[in-house]
Formats: sequence, structure tokens, C-alpha cells
Amino acid sequence: MKNKAAPFLFIMSFFTFLVSAPVASNAAKTISLADISHIHAMSVDRSDPGKLLLATHKGLFLASSDGKAVAVSEGAEDFTGFIFLTSKPSVFIAGGSSADGKKLGVVRSDNGGRSWDVIAASDQGLNDFHAMALSPSDPNVVYGVGEGLRVSRDGGRRWKDAGPLPAKTFAIAASNGNANILYAATLKALYTSRDGGKNWDYGYMILKPATMVSVTPNGKLYAFIYGVGLIVADEPNFNWKVISTDFQGRYLLYLAVDPTNPARLYAAVDTGAVMTSGDGGKTWTTFSNYEKASSAAAGRGRKLYDENCQACHGVRGVGERPKDMYARDEYGFVAPPLDNSAHGWHHSDEGIIETILKGSSRNKRMIAWQGTLSRQDAWDIVAYLKSIWTFSSLACQGPRHMKCK
Repeated sequence: MKNKAAPFLFIMSFFTFLVSAPVASNAAKTISLADISHIHAMSVDRSDPGKLLLATHKGLFLASSDGKAVAVSEGAEDFTGFIFLTSKPSVFIAGGSSADGKKLGVVRSDNGGRSWDVIAASDQGLNDFHAMALSPSDPNVVYGVGEGLRVSRDGGRRWKDAGPLPAKTFAIAASNGNANILYAATLKALYTSRDGGKNWDYGYMILKPATMVSVTPNGKLYAFIYGVGLIVADEPNFNWKVISTDFQGRYLLYLAVDPTNPARLYAAVDTGAVMTSGDGGKTWTTFSNYEKASSAAAGRGRKLYDENCQACHGVRGVGERPKDMYARDEYGFVAPPLDNSAHGWHHSDEGIIETILKGSSRNKRMIAWQGTLSRQDAWDIVAYLKSIWTFSSLACQGPRHMKCK
């Protein structure tokens, strides 16, 4: 079955998970990145740009490309609004709920997310935010999106109404150069305000749902428009350019840019996956093991595949019998497709490698290649296979495929 996202069903499921109930505890200190399904914010770790800070409904985690995520927060807070202070890497501001479901209001951590103090009470829900934005030009100015738009001009301690919000606002960002210029990603379109949220105009000419908007320190404005793709503009010109349209119905929710390498982008996707791009967003692969999926590795892997795998699995992984992916012979299932048409991407990188090296019980013809191929050879073959998968397959790889449509 091909992994096509159900058109438009995504918007309401996205809005639902923003207000999902928190889990009871944060017992596991280190978990698999594949076990994180709801990411509410992300940032590159300033002390190690190869790692990502992920605000989730199970707490704050530090994720590595080895597929592991280490719990940073001592509790299991459900962070639904989260701000990373660019100028102070160890200071975070957030909203959400505690592990027992109590609304937090606005909280702040000064020790890298390990512990949190309330700096503004919930105030009967007025300060319960599912999205927040910090003004890069004035770090004292913080915006919060709840039932309406609110603003604080003292770093999140005191709040007041800022103005009406466009309906179904998912995300908000503040301009790099002006604290009163805002961008809102909504169910209808991308919006912009030039007076601190009092009035709103369309920010992009095509009126389709915007699922993400993000401003980077170097003045780039990114947004994801469903049905269009990932777009970028230079502030304040709105000279929009489409970076990529090849998302097959999937969509980006959050974006982070490596401050040491602006071409390196990271994104949280609707499936819960974390993806990365090394060319400014044109092409993407999974964050897990992305260093092992370089173009050089894929090139080596293609040669190895052609020499050792193609005879059974077909050219570019189409399978032994492309017209019948469930075909069997006297040994069991014949060699399955390894492209997007079947189950290749249902398995993790490590699972595919184990099958290559140790063989499969489903068909004796899938022998163990250990001894003929090294573990590095197997990794290179996986890199090649991932290079022919679509964005959607990559975003649904492994256990996530059970929830992909």
C-alpha cells in the first residue's frame, strides 16, 4: 500500500494533538526517537549543533542522529508552547501542562530545561498557549497563542491581549527586525501583521493551509503551505521562492536551522518523524543516521545493490514480480519490492541491515550475506534504498508506517 496522506484530514488531527492530554510520567531517561510521536517545538543544540532539542508531550529531549533521545527535563511536562532564547542557550520559556494534567501557565527554565519555575499563572486559561514566539529584535517581547493572541513585554511575566487572531492559528513567528511584525500559520492561509496583531493581511498569494512558519537569525522567513510545499523569503521583502514541492501529502510542523551551517535544516513532520536537509530544503532524509546516508554512501550502495541484490529484487528495487508483490514460490514469498511500492520502508535502518547480513526466515533464498558484505557495505545499500524512497516513505519509515495513510 502506498503511503498517501488523507487530504485535509491532517489539519484537524494536527490541531487536536496540540491540546492532547499529557502522559503520566517520564520514567525512561533514554528512548528511541521513533517512540516520540508529538513534537511541539525544536531547536538545534547550541553546544552541539549535531543534536536537537525537542519539546514534546512527554517532556524535553535531546535527540541524536543515532536514533536516541535523552530526557532533559526532570518531569514529563506536556510542552505545547516553547521558546528557545537565541542569546541565552540555557534559558527556555514554555507553556503546557504538568504530568498530572494541571495547566502550567507560562514557565521558565534557566538551567537548560532540567527544572522549571512558573513566571505567569494560567489566569483561568488566558495564559495557556499552544504556540509561542519570541521577538528576535527585542527578547523581552513574547507572543502567546491560546484562545486569542496575547503579548508580554517583560519576558513572559505579565500578559495582555494583543488583538484578534486569524481562525485556527497553528503557529506564530515574530520578525527578526521589528517586534510588531508577526506571521501566523493558519488553516486558511499564511497571514502577517505589521501592528503587533491588531490587524492581519495575507502573507502569501496562494490561500491554502499553512502548517509552519519560522524566522531564522539570518533574516530568512520559512513557511510550509499545504499543496504548495516549503517556501522561503528574505525579510521584509516577501520575495517568496518555492524550495521544494515533493512531499507527497506530508507536511512540516516545525523547522530549525543549524546556526553554523544555514544549509542544514531540520523539520518535525506530521507523522512525528524528524527529517533533515543538507541543501537548504531541496532534498530530505531521516534525521536518524543521516550522516550514513550521504550521496557518496548511496553511490557505493547502488553499485553493491546492482552486483548483489538486483538479480532478485529488481532494477531500482521494483521486486522480483512487480505486478504481484505477494507472489510466492516453493520457498515462500519471492523477493519483495524495496522501493516505495511495498514494505521496504516499513522497516528501520537497523532491521534492513540485519536482514541483509543474517538473512530471512520468510524465504531461504534470502541468504545471510555476512562474510560477503561488511556491515559498512550493508549501511551503504540502505543509503541507496533511502535515496530512491520518497519524502513520504522516509517520514513513515519503521514503526511509524502503522499510522501512515
